[in-house]
Amino acid sequence: MENYQEIIVYFILTCAFLIAGYKLYKKLFNPLKGCSGCESDCAGCQLQDLKKDIEENKRKRAG
Repeated sequence: MENYQEIIVYFILTCAFLIAGYKLYKKLFNPLKGCSGCESDCAGCQLQDLKKDIEENKRKRAG
């Protein structure tokens, strides 16, 4: 009976790590995805500032 409990615990832990890893992957590789739905002029938007910083860093690396 204990073997079944261990299997269930390992399965739940594996699922939790997979979900956390997936969310972390999406957050790291597409941080500006949430910016596409703004209805304001984006003045003072933290995501817009982050996008500008990323573009500047890309230009510095390329040039």
